[in-house]
Amino acid sequence: MVGTFSIVAIDESVRLMGVAVTSGSIAVGTRVPWAKPGVGVVATQAYTNIMYGKEGLRLLEYGKTPREALDELLSLDPKPEIRQVCIMNSRGVFAVHTGVNCPLHHGHILGGTFCVLGNLLISKNVLKQTYLAYLENEGASFPLRLLKALKAGILAGGDRRGHNSAAIIIVGTRVASGKGGFQINIRIDKSKKPVDELIEKIKAVGL
Repeated sequence: MVGTFSIVAIDESVRLMGVAVTSGSIAVGTRVPWAKPGVGVVATQAYTNIMYGKEGLRLLEYGKTPREALDELLSLDPKPEIRQVCIMNSRGVFAVHTGVNCPLHHGHILGGTFCVLGNLLISKNVLKQTYLAYLENEGASFPLRLLKALKAGILAGGDRRGHNSAAIIIVGTRVASGKGGFQINIRIDKSKKPVDELIEKIKAVGL
């Protein structure tokens, strides 16, 4: 979606991987974040094409590397220059693409075990502050660490239009017991403070 920033990350110490996202658009969680236990995580944004989410996970499951999967999907896309995509597999290997015609300000930062990406931002400092906050909150639980990173990006100005929705998906790096292997899949489709609401919900269930 246009006007979105997100963080994709893996924490092998707890065998979890996930994506957290916020946007000036409503219901960002219906299109941008994708994840499958034991397979990987995808964020597809800017002028969002959900093909990258659905097919990206399918290609990872088939055995493609994130780079191979992303390159294949970009080759099938008539407008790759307006897409912003991050694909990560369950081993923490990343591939990321920010099209040259994504809304300004846009960009991405790779941090080893995580990637921050965004478009239609107040400034690129949003990405920097999100990146730094993830590093600084190493002692937090994995879901809260992701959300605190997003919160720092919001405080740095975030989306030019404000923030009306947010979502977080956390899955196991290995297929775990339980319903579908999902640990967390929460959306706030419309709110004045969607990331704050997600933080409250995560804290309420003790995660």
